[in-house]
Amino acid sequence: MINVGIIGTGFIGPAHIEALRRLGNIQVVAICDSTQAAAETRAAELNVPHAYSDVAAFLQHAGLDAVHNCTPNHLHAEINRQILRAGKHVFSEKPLCMTMEEAREL
Repeated sequence: MINVGIIGTGFIGPAHIEALRRLGNIQVVAICDSTQAAAETRAAELNVPHAYSDVAAFLQHAGLDAVHNCTPNHLHAEINRQILRAGKHVFSEKPLCMTMEEAREL
């Protein structure tokens, strides 16, 4: 079983969760959103057991293997950087980042 977390639960995040669940060997274990209240509400709606509002704390979730970054475009580079530095596999919504310099760094 692969444990996946989702950062950003607006429009596209729930679509990622639905698609991942269809695979059968994926367990969505945690989500992260801009506020704790929003994260907890969405976690309950989407049947995800853990909710975070802090990316660093989310990335320390025990057993987390991979992260889907479903945040707004302007946040992609910084969050992708944090995911990579935490040693997690990353699936980023497009664009990966906003500039070529950010892409080269990642």
